[in-house]
Amino acid sequence: MRVISLFLCCMLMTYAVVAQRNYVPGVIITPQNDSLKGFIDFRNWYQSPNEIVFKESLSNAGEQRFKPTDINGFKVAEPEVEYVSRKLRIDITKQDINSLNEKTERIVQDTPVFLMRIVTGRYNLYEYIDKFSRVHYVYDAADVPATELEYVQQYVERSSGNSGIFTEEKYKDQLAALFADNAALAGKARQISYREANLKKLFLAYNNSKEPGAGPKEPVTVQKKKRLPVTYGIMGGMAFTSYPFKGSAFIGLGEYENSKGPIGGIWADIPLGRNGRNISFVPELLYKKLETNGVLHGTYSGVIVKFAFTYLQVNTLFRYTYPTKTAIRPYINVGIGNGFIVKTNENGMKRSPDREWEEAINGPRKYEQTLVGGIGVKIYKVNAEVRYTTGNGFSPYPAGRTGIHSFQILAAYGF
Repeated sequence: MRVISLFLCCMLMTYAVVAQRNYVPGVIITPQNDSLKGFIDFRNWYQSPNEIVFKESLSNAGEQRFKPTDINGFKVAEPEVEYVSRKLRIDITKQDINSLNEKTERIVQDTPVFLMRIVTGRYNLYEYIDKFSRVHYVYDAADVPATELEYVQQYVERSSGNSGIFTEEKYKDQLAALFADNAALAGKARQISYREANLKKLFLAYNNSKEPGAGPKEPVTVQKKKRLPVTYGIMGGMAFTSYPFKGSAFIGLGEYENSKGPIGGIWADIPLGRNGRNISFVPELLYKKLETNGVLHGTYSGVIVKFAFTYLQVNTLFRYTYPTKTAIRPYINVGIGNGFIVKTNENGMKRSPDREWEEAINGPRKYEQTLVGGIGVKIYKVNAEVRYTTGNGFSPYPAGRTGIHSFQILAAYGF
């Protein structure tokens, strides 16, 4: 129950933090093509947003909400991202495995939407990710309305019995027609895959080409995706550990001393990309030591036991970092640990003062599972964190539970 309670508590804290605003400098493009400067609640959206929240000043408590029907687009300064509003007819039918295994009615959406700009020039390229997380690529031009580059997978049922999933790559013909005045690029268009990198390269090549005697070209720009850096470093601190062992086996029939000792290791922080700008995966490799003495009671009254084990522990954590406008950023960690005994320092039992020490546990469990939760703050390259862990310990006996609880104070430095 304590493990479940810790997990639920960390999850609730994460959800509460995620709900906070993240205002960054931005510009609204009005229907009259005027620029309205202020601050946009930037969520580094994976699915294209249905609306945005805007403030003219951070000190202003009032918020304005804009849908694609209300504005021509918006820009965010950091990271540099631009969305435009376009009326678009688009097929948003789900194309996951379950949906493709049966015949389904196509779903067509015909509404104004926000499109993320990828390439600007004579022909513009955009990305749109619908509510089913399906990626669409769209183009337009000064005299061409926003048009989907069509890539459709669907289940087709045929009387001949040759039913199954078929892929229709209309976008290749669309691109070949679009770039028909450039034979080389039109040929490449018929071979290109439906991926952002390939399409971006094709549109850039066409927009940068110029026929002899042609007039001035449209200015060409490209959206550069900001790469989120992977950081790594060292960490260390102190662990304060308690050993509330329970059960009818001898190991559970005693009172055990708390311990404190060093804990340390290496870590990495790997951002999860555009769909989770402030969420990252944090693997850790830690060294720790569990060490305690106990005096048993009941049928083992007076028996003394000593345990000390050295572990290497691999933690797999997910971190949410609260976005702030300063270098001070609080965060929450939650995840699991996998500990492995690499050395048995103590595993003894003394039944009476006149007897020799003997082995207490014949074959301690070498693998410990741990639930980890913590809160911390990052200040430039330094992290400070308090963490609580609870694990199942080293007992191999079903009737003897070695629950191990640890409160840790940690500091980390990133390179």
